[in-house]
Amino acid sequence: MTSELRKQILVVEDDEVVSSVLRMRLKSSGFEVLRAHNGVEALALLEKQLPDLILLDLMMPKMGGWETCRRIRDNERTKKIPVFIVSALKSETDKEQAKLCGANEVLVKPIELDSLLKKIRSYVGSPFK
Repeated sequence: MTSELRKQILVVEDDEVVSSVLRMRLKSSGFEVLRAHNGVEALALLEKQLPDLILLDLMMPKMGGWETCRRIRDNERTKKIPVFIVSALKSETDKEQAKLCGANEVLVKPIELDSLLKKIRSYVGSPFK
């Protein structure tokens, strides 16, 4: 199947190990995976492509997840894309802040990959368009 027929997930994560694990699992489940190392790269990529869902880390260089999420929600083109915050931060204040910035879901690292895929599918359906 060509990549045009697969749903895209944008992984915004500066940790190479976490990013690689997420990308491998998403690809093996049929999704096309886009990659950004920080919020600045993610916003630049979103000017060119609109993924079906975004997995967004919070603690990143250049621009962190809070600001990135707010900018995604403030942009007419991107505001309806589901955003999952994926972070080691797990306090109630962090979860509340994630909802305030417009995140659809908050997932605490380490992530259980089968649960992540189930949540992704609940938002975007099958990996194939």
